[in-house]
Amino acid sequence: MTIGDRFGSLERLRIEIRDEFAGTKFTPQLIIGDDVKMNYNNHIGCINSVKIGNNVLFASNVFITDHQHGFIDERDINVIPTNRSLFSRGPVVIEDNVWIGENVVIMPDVTIGKGSIIGANSVVTKSFPEYSVLAGMPARLLKSLKIDQKDNEK
Repeated sequence: MTIGDRFGSLERLRIEIRDEFAGTKFTPQLIIGDDVKMNYNNHIGCINSVKIGNNVLFASNVFITDHQHGFIDERDINVIPTNRSLFSRGPVVIEDNVWIGENVVIMPDVTIGKGSIIGANSVVTKSFPEYSVLAGMPARLLKSLKIDQKDNEK
């Protein structure tokens, strides 16, 4: 786990990095950039890779996971939920300057492009490009923010 400079979090930040579960070994990597600010009750689960860029702002009650607990098909139908294996469909990448709203869930194998905004109560199940405004369950693109490259350098 690597945490950058000037990281800040309010109460009840829960970070779970698992390198083993039910006999399966993992090599988790959690990287948090500089100037990341988290509000109350945030939860990050990592068995694979979660990378959070610089200047990312989290509202409260945000959940980010790079893995799932069991399969959502007949393979696990008769397995007690607590005994189901953990597996990752892919990493989570949150690029620089992203604003994540209240009660957002970000699922595995997702990249959020830099400068994006995620609306409150969204469930993000797929990747979005830079400067996206997204919201919904599942999240969908509401708007692309077009910027002048000169303005971006300020």
